[in-house]
This record gives sequence, C-alpha cells and structure tokens, in this order.
Amino acid sequence: MADISLTASMRSNLLSLQNTQSLMDATQERLSTGKKVNSAIDNPSSYYTAQSLNNRADDLNALLDSMGQGIQTLQATNEAIESITSFAEQAKAIANSARDVPSNFDKYAISSQEINAGVDGTFMVDARDDLSQFDIEIGGSDTGKEFTVYFEDGTAHPITVTGNDAAGAADVANKLQGLGLNAKVEGSKVHVSTTDGSMVSWINDDGNGLAKSASAAKSVTLTSGGNGANSASIAQAINDAASGLGVTAEADGKKLSIMATNKEFRVFADTTNDDVFEKLGMLGDKGAGNAKEVSPERSSYAKQFNEILSQIDDLANDAGYKGVNLLQENKLTVIFNEDRSSKIEITGVDASSKGLGIAQAQNDWQKDANIDVSITHIENAIQELRTMASDFGNHYSIVQTREDFTDNLINVLTEGADKLTLADMNEESANMLALQTRQQLAINSLSLASQASQAVLKLF
Repeated sequence: MADISLTASMRSNLLSLQNTQSLMDATQERLSTGKKVNSAIDNPSSYYTAQSLNNRADDLNALLDSMGQGIQTLQATNEAIESITSFAEQAKAIANSARDVPSNFDKYAISSQEINAGVDGTFMVDARDDLSQFDIEIGGSDTGKEFTVYFEDGTAHPITVTGNDAAGAADVANKLQGLGLNAKVEGSKVHVSTTDGSMVSWINDDGNGLAKSASAAKSVTLTSGGNGANSASIAQAINDAASGLGVTAEADGKKLSIMATNKEFRVFADTTNDDVFEKLGMLGDKGAGNAKEVSPERSSYAKQFNEILSQIDDLANDAGYKGVNLLQENKLTVIFNEDRSSKIEITGVDASSKGLGIAQAQNDWQKDANIDVSITHIENAIQELRTMASDFGNHYSIVQTREDFTDNLINVLTEGADKLTLADMNEESANMLALQTRQQLAINSLSLASQASQAVLKLF
C-alpha cells in the first residue's frame, strides 16, 4: 500500500468506508449475540459488573435446587405425620372398643388407687358364697364372749353372748332379730340373713371372741411404718389375715388388687374408721366370679393395637427423602445464600411408637386400668403429632418463602446484568440500516473520486 499513491479524495473516501465497515462489524456482532457488551474491551465497567451479577445469580440458582429438595423432604415428613396420626386415631378407636367389653378383672376384683405413702388404719375383708347370709355357732364356753355385726352401710353392732350351746344360740338369735335380721336356730347354730338381700358381715372379737369363727370376716390393721408401708406389704397383710376366706391380694406397682375366686366379697370399714380408704381407695364389693379369667375379645383388641404400633414404627422408618428422615431424629440444613451465612437447621424427632410414648398393650388389656393407660398414651401422642405437624409446617413455610424470594432475586440479578450488557435490537437494526446506506454512499463517493484518475487514460 505504501508504494501506491492515492489521491486525497480517494484516501478520504477509503478511510470513511473502512470506518463504516468497522461499525457494521460491531453492529452485526450485537445483532448476532443480542449484547452490546460482549467482552471487557467493549465496556470494562459494565462487563465486570454484569459478570458479578450473573455469577451470584448462578450461585443462587444452584441453592434453589437445594431449597426445592428441602421442601420435598418436609412434604414427605408432613405426609408421614398425617398417616401416623391416622394410625394413632385408629389405635384409640380400638382401645375404646376394648373398653366397652366387660372386664372380668374389674367385674370380680377391687383395685386400689396408687399408694404413695404409708397407710395407718383398720378395715375388714369378707368373702362368702352369699354375703347376705352367714352361719354362726355358739360353743360350750362362749357365754360372755363378744362379736360384732356389720351392715352394708358400715354401721357396727356389738353383741355379747349370754349362754352356751343351744341356749347361747337362742340368745344370739333373739338379739340379731332385734337388729332387723332373720335368725333361725338349729341346735347351737344360728343361720342369719338380711330381709332385703343386702350385705351383712360379722367380726369375731380377737381377745374375747367365739371359739368357732370360721365364717367370720377378717380384720386387717395397717401401720405406715410396718405392713402398711406400700402396696406389696399391704397385699401381704391382707393375704395373711384373710387366707382362710379364699381372698387373694396382689401388688401391681403402686396399686394392689383384691379378689376371691367364685365368691362374693367385700372390703369395708366401720363408720368411725373409714378414713383408711382415702389412701387406699378400694372400698366396695364384688359378685362371685373369676377375676383372672381371660377375655378373648379384649386380647384380640390388644393384638390389633400392638399391630398398629408396629405400623407406626414402619411408617416412621419409611418417611425419609434422599437419605434424610426427620422422623428418625435426622437433621436437615437448608442454605439460603451463596456465602452460607443464611440458613435454617431443622432438627428431626422420633415419631416411632416409643418416641411418641405409646407402650404395647399391658396385660392383654384384661384390666380397664391397662386400657386407660393406653388411651392416655395415644391422646398424648396425637397432641404431640399435632405439635410436630405445626413445627414442620412452619419450617416448610419458611423454606418455601425463601425459595420464592431467591427465585425472584435471581430474576432481579439477571435483569440487572442484562440492562448493562444487552443491546437494543430495534436500535441496532436501525443502525445497521443506516450503516448499510452510508457504506453504499461511500462506495459511490469512492467511485466518483477514482474517475478523476481514470481521465489520464484518454491520453493514450
């Protein structure tokens, strides 16, 4: 090019044409990429600012996937809690159905309340085939002896025997009739019964009682520092005192139960000493029957209840999502920003039957108290499940809100970067059209300028 001489006008037009082509090249790049800033050369400030915004948007977009998976984990947890709650409600329905089945134990046994302190006092235990009647026999040396008759309401009526054998029996019968009882004498025996079928018992005086007292009720005296210290010692005291009556007492933790197989029995105290039952809570009477006879229907319900608990355990085990199970005390951490300074840590819970405090059916639910314990466990578990659902629902709302915010923030960052780098396609299209026109004019101008040089050819 240095060896070729161009006229000033041609050189001027050539430079103009070259500049126009350069502008067209830049405009074509903008039209093809859609950006007005394609590299740091175009605009360093806008390029690096947009790059920073896009990088942050990319980082947040990666976290957005993690948030979505966190939401799915919480949804899986919520579904599991709802299903476990359904199982718990089903278990409660089973327990209530079992409660409607008569309990042989509660029908034929008397249970105490929980005994948490020593007991002082005296009460009586009586057991016979029919508590509305008893036989009493007067011996040959019973004159002057004493015994006490107890009516159903606990009123006590002491009687002193006057006479021996048949004479003493006639005297006793007369005194019993004076109390409103039926009394039939057969030799030295007196057959006693109530006129209305109510209960009646008699206690032989320990120091000055009748010689023959096999059918007499037994008295149990407790001292808080001795045989009345706890349920086990009280049960033993009852067994020691009333073994001849066929009465059996058993300790059951802090409670005790009294039964007399296939006999009517009662536990009572006279009206001046019935405060002992404020601590024992077992005043009452039962008809004849076997308290230990198993109820197959209750056992069946207990089995169903235990099966439901197994299903609760299995469901809690299956509630995981991508290796995280919030119902097995796993922890879920959801990151909200690119430098990990904003996050939420969700601590899992134990939603198994054990974690919820639901025990297997005790004693095959043969006692009402066993079912009551299960119902209490279930009701507490349902309340706990509702609390769990509320807590996880709150976490779900937080993560979802942050997910929506992050999604919107990504759009803001991307839009901000685009404002710095994107080209206005309408403007660039207009520019291209103008440049094409300018290029054509420049070519025409260059052609005109070259015509002056071409005139020399006419000399040849």
